[in-house]
Amino acid sequence: MPQLTEDAHRSQISNQHFLFYRTDIGADTEKFDPPAMISIEKLKEKFPGIQTDNIFVDNAMTLMTDAKTFGALVIRVDDIHYVINPSDVIATLAGIIDGICKENSGTWGLVNLFTLGCFFPGKTESQCLDLSRGMKEQLSQKGSETVSIGAAVYPTLSYTKSSVLENAKKALDHADFFGADSCVAFDSVSLNISGDRHYQAGDLEGAMNEYYLALKLDENNANVHNSLGVCYGIKEDLDQALSEFKTASRLAPEENMSIYNAGYVHFLKKEFTTALEYFQKAEQLDDTVFELAFQTGRIYLELAQTENAKKYLEKATTLNPKSAAAFRLLGDTYTNLDRISDAITAYKTTLKLNPEDAEALSALGYSYEVLEKNADIALMFCRQGIEIDPGNGLFRHRLGRLYLNRNRVEEALDEFQKAQELGYRSDEYIAKTLKLISSP
Repeated sequence: MPQLTEDAHRSQISNQHFLFYRTDIGADTEKFDPPAMISIEKLKEKFPGIQTDNIFVDNAMTLMTDAKTFGALVIRVDDIHYVINPSDVIATLAGIIDGICKENSGTWGLVNLFTLGCFFPGKTESQCLDLSRGMKEQLSQKGSETVSIGAAVYPTLSYTKSSVLENAKKALDHADFFGADSCVAFDSVSLNISGDRHYQAGDLEGAMNEYYLALKLDENNANVHNSLGVCYGIKEDLDQALSEFKTASRLAPEENMSIYNAGYVHFLKKEFTTALEYFQKAEQLDDTVFELAFQTGRIYLELAQTENAKKYLEKATTLNPKSAAAFRLLGDTYTNLDRISDAITAYKTTLKLNPEDAEALSALGYSYEVLEKNADIALMFCRQGIEIDPGNGLFRHRLGRLYLNRNRVEEALDEFQKAQELGYRSDEYIAKTLKLISSP
């Protein structure tokens, strides 16, 4: 029976398996398009001079030209898609804001159809929050609707005056985490959430810029250090990533995410023993994290501790039964334990979850060869693996061995030579095949 030991495959290590803090997952709250029944004309009847969008912001900035300090509020009606008469509610809210602005030398306008904004010269953050509470109180006296409010002030860090409204919007996004009827002032968490959104959109530099600014507001924000570490990890600046994760774990030792992430950096650096120490520490804090079980299993597989690898990879497939990668590595583990039938089952599950998994296709084909059955199917799977990943030397070597077992020596030699060119050591099999070809 052919032996698989020399062909045991290790999946490519990826730098995409870092974890964000749980508080950052879900920053993308559900959004709805503004209801069509909101009428701007109705607002203009009550407020003929109402300003909208860029005109509102431009005029407000003109009014704030000489202001050394000022505050901005962004006010959004909660769950307006469920409100029966949204135009009436917006008009009522506008009336309240108009009155407060007149009392405090402020100016207001529409940010969009269901969000209003206002500026108050000379107001501090605490004063803006007081004004927010006043708006909420007056609105509660007129009906059951509530609003969420984001506040920001100038000066803050190096932000220009024209950036203040945008910061208030970030604070409003931050308020989404607390549900309806919330009010939040712009802070490092607002920037962390904004950074996460840039990250999720694929804008790594934009995310990092937000995280840098967040640390200027609060250098002890563990979430931000962790998020910044993730970005450095994706950029493959592993030393800087490790520094950020260690800082995060020092600031929040009860959180296992940054501990796991630090371990994963050591994994990427192939410092497997050190990585395992971090993973074990993280496991003591929370042993229900899929990534933790998965990566611990990978380490044990790298260290040839297959029984331990089996334990953690079986756990990983239980924690996340939709992970093709976990089932594939479990198949590799069963292969190393000479449990070929179990390996075949794991590889089949992998392919149900991801039919394009070249590693599982190649391994499944070769597993059938080990059991000396389904010869045509074995060849088919090995060929499919190469079709998806023609530059994989191991896959070429496996196919060469299948050809060799069928006395198709010319085809075997071709695959062994390609495997050798791709960096897989097939010289022994090349020599063996050449000897067969030259034999009379």
